[in-house]
Amino acid sequence: MSNPFLNAIKERPLLTDGGLGTLLYQRGAFPEASFEQLNLSNKDLVQQVHVDYLTAGAEVIETNSFSGNRLKLANFGLEKDVWAINVWAAKIARNAREIAGQPAFIAGSIGPTGKLLPPVGTTDKGELYDVYREQMEGLLAGGVDLFMIETMSSLDELVQAVKAARSLSKLPIVAQISFSPEGYTLFGAAPEDVTRLFDQLGDDMPEVLGINCGAGPGPVFDSYLRMHSAIDHIGFNNKLVGYSALPNAGQPSLTGGRYTFMSRPDYCASYVDPFIRAGVRLIGGCCGTTPEHIRAMRKSLDAYLKISQNLATSTLTELPALKTPELSLSVKPEKSKPLADTAVSGTEEHHEIVNAHLIPLRDRLQAYKDGKEVGFFVSVELDPPKGAVTKKLLKASKMLKDSGADAINVGDSPMARVRMSSLATCQLIGNGVGIETIIHFTTRDRNLMGIQADLLGCQALGVHNILALTGDPPGLGNYAHATAVYDVDSIGLIRIISQLNQGKDIAGNTIGSPTNLSIGCALNCTHEDRKLEKERFRQKLDAGAHFVMTQPIYQVNDLTDFLDDFGECPVPILVGIMPLNSSKHAEYLHNEVPGITIPKKIRQAMSKAGEQGAVVGLELAQALLEQLKPICQGTYLVPSFGRYEEMATLVSRLKKKTASIKGS
Repeated sequence: MSNPFLNAIKERPLLTDGGLGTLLYQRGAFPEASFEQLNLSNKDLVQQVHVDYLTAGAEVIETNSFSGNRLKLANFGLEKDVWAINVWAAKIARNAREIAGQPAFIAGSIGPTGKLLPPVGTTDKGELYDVYREQMEGLLAGGVDLFMIETMSSLDELVQAVKAARSLSKLPIVAQISFSPEGYTLFGAAPEDVTRLFDQLGDDMPEVLGINCGAGPGPVFDSYLRMHSAIDHIGFNNKLVGYSALPNAGQPSLTGGRYTFMSRPDYCASYVDPFIRAGVRLIGGCCGTTPEHIRAMRKSLDAYLKISQNLATSTLTELPALKTPELSLSVKPEKSKPLADTAVSGTEEHHEIVNAHLIPLRDRLQAYKDGKEVGFFVSVELDPPKGAVTKKLLKASKMLKDSGADAINVGDSPMARVRMSSLATCQLIGNGVGIETIIHFTTRDRNLMGIQADLLGCQALGVHNILALTGDPPGLGNYAHATAVYDVDSIGLIRIISQLNQGKDIAGNTIGSPTNLSIGCALNCTHEDRKLEKERFRQKLDAGAHFVMTQPIYQVNDLTDFLDDFGECPVPILVGIMPLNSSKHAEYLHNEVPGITIPKKIRQAMSKAGEQGAVVGLELAQALLEQLKPICQGTYLVPSFGRYEEMATLVSRLKKKTASIKGS
């Protein structure tokens, strides 16, 4: 049977709205409350959000019903209001369409229940089916044009939602899975695993299959290509009317108590053309995308439609390369030398630097700051393994130690993604490799008792260098249902460590012998709210921080401009350096990762580098460090994509340079 929505996406790509919850949140809705309850208590607020997206150019708007199922609403005592909430969600969206005077399709938004199926949870598939059917009955009664099942991490749960929709009506179904930036769902499914749906659903397959939420445009595009290729490989592309892609506006950052997203409207809009050429027929945004993002995407989509009205013949081989204006490098990059050619010899000077490890880190860094000959400090950041096997980690640590690294700094489940305990990882590296470690210690997962217990454990185990961090919120990672603690933030954590160093716990009770922990704090030199970052940095120093580690920077001015504004830094500085691998890598970091800003000239240089991107990225990092050495006491290097060999090469070059200067 002919359907207007399906006919439309067969004819041309359609643009959806952006993050409904994002705008409700920005306009005063409490994140701890139910956004869906606003369908009953503040219809005008919800309606205006729909109108704003429609006037920005959206052709499909989603109802305010993402968490409108019985199980989610029960968290707010609203489980008896499922029918009313969903009926009104559809009615409000339809009324907004009339007010805006724009033709648009109303998509009934259906999100996950928050309950887990065996073996992780105990919820029965039949219960999920009934819960979804109940919600969809309300949306259907309210007059939706299609169902949009979205942000699914469990393929099995997605199957129950699709089956419930098929049992109720013949309305089109858009089904979307959520993948992390690494390309996995919460339960470990990869984009290629989506092919299982064809076997499980058969003729009940949704008309549109796609990806939403989880990550920004870059990672979503990569996951989409993998999914598309896998489905094409089994010859099932013709079983779908089309694909969808609704990425976030990058990754969220907690600023001033509120979440903000990194990606600008023009960056999100730059992916419209590649997505469409790769076969996407329904494109839009999810968390963090606003009417401004949708307006920019509308402009890009209209420009594409002017060029070609026949997108059905597009193939992946026709994808255009991202074009960036060229920039001549001031220094022509040399071909990267093999590690063996750049290794530091066992010179007397090098032994003097190595012996500096016997000095506590805070004293060593301060000595170098005071002009004493203890060597420029170089650490390399490693993430703990995702499992319990540490062979690769220890091998990388040994390689870095042999190249001359002074320490390994270890993340604490970075990006809120589950990994081995950072304390256990530091202990394994210290014992197995014999190199100093710096532990990233967050307050996200520990209450006041746990914080102090683990800090005492650090002292006992010989992990004496602590980078005090608040930690990425769980919602950013792959366990969105996990709860955060945050009894204190990083400033409070520094105060706790300072107190332990004086022989007392936070309550003033004696702990016997004082701890001897070196305290590091973080600094984001390019923070969009300079005033707030300055104030927090000052509080960290006042609380007792011994040294500072900056977010990765890409030009000297990032640091000097901040210090010109802040004043002289009284403690040693370790500058974060993350060498770039390609133009795509540079654009992703700049547009989607909180805390990282890459100057246009650097992104242009990486674009010009082409296939030599990794070589140029390493050369740019080394050149930047040479410029920074007069104003900092060391660096920590952040490898991308597990490329530890490149970090070993850079460490060797830095240490050889230091040794040759001392010997001259």
